[in-house]
Amino acid sequence: MPSTRSDWLRSAPSTATSAKAETDLFPHLVKLMRGDDLSFAEASEFIRSMTSGNVGSIQIAAALTALTAKGETAEELAGMAAAIRELAVKVRVPRGSIDIAGTGSSHTKTFNVSTAAGIVAAGAGLTIVKQCNRGVTSKTGSSDVLTELGVKIADDAAAAQSSLNTGLCFLSAPKFHPELRRVADVRSRLGIRTCLNVLGLLASPATVSRQVIGVWHKSLVLPVAHALAMLKTELAWVVHGEDGLDEITLAGRTHVAAVKNGEVRSYVVAPKDFGLKAGPIDHLKAATPKESAAIIKEVLASRRRDEARSLVVLNAATALVIGGLAQDPLHAARLAEQSIDSGQAQNKLERLVQVTNKK
Repeated sequence: MPSTRSDWLRSAPSTATSAKAETDLFPHLVKLMRGDDLSFAEASEFIRSMTSGNVGSIQIAAALTALTAKGETAEELAGMAAAIRELAVKVRVPRGSIDIAGTGSSHTKTFNVSTAAGIVAAGAGLTIVKQCNRGVTSKTGSSDVLTELGVKIADDAAAAQSSLNTGLCFLSAPKFHPELRRVADVRSRLGIRTCLNVLGLLASPATVSRQVIGVWHKSLVLPVAHALAMLKTELAWVVHGEDGLDEITLAGRTHVAAVKNGEVRSYVVAPKDFGLKAGPIDHLKAATPKESAAIIKEVLASRRRDEARSLVVLNAATALVIGGLAQDPLHAARLAEQSIDSGQAQNKLERLVQVTNKK
């Protein structure tokens, strides 16, 4: 059998060639370079060693690259997320609270759908606790758009608790994951997609038991869902639109991996399941936070009854199903539409703006 290029690496000693490289991270780096998977415990230690402060940025970059090139398993994602949850600044939330977010990085770009959907779902009666960040692969990250909408994003536990009184809370991810700042900076300088694109969504500081997670590639749907199951998530949907959208798409079918009490079930949904007509979304791109915020305001004010509204309704309805306020997508979509048309969604946003800007 012909040798492969990695044979020499597999037969080489696992010790570092320099004493400076002998760190807690190095054994994991070697294992990943050899193409071996980490166990849940090893993956947790992998994160702890990267955030310990005793490892240089070069080795962190090498480890992130090696893991990305190998491909993350569900067990690795779960183990890393568990460690990040332990390191996070904790936020206490009511039972049944929902996080709804996408990974970003999808080649299909729109306005900030999950942010708008979270507001609409909150207007319908859910408690939404959503992590936010500045744009990485675009200029319209959720934090950028919320700032444009007038919301002051919670940057500590006290501010988060104050926002929660409105039933709608947006958390600044970097502030609640301070141990990850250096690793995130290395990732940013690398300029490649890594496990951190997904881990932030798996490791909410609020430790919500119900989630809607949109992923940027179909191959991530099942691993992320199985990771959520290992993390004992009560109920969740991991979704990917067949057009590439990291949300429930209006343009066609959406692949879903549903997590319920440790079990994962795969299927597809379409706009017709929500009682909505499929339609194009290419014209819903937003190049700036101002453009995205303008679309959201028009949807919430019922001034838009086009594909933008339908896209928000689809994703808000998904949260309402996961949150238990609706038994099926059709009923959930009607509740989402009522949230908009009654003004409750807009009132929820206005109340959040008032509360978060109090001095």
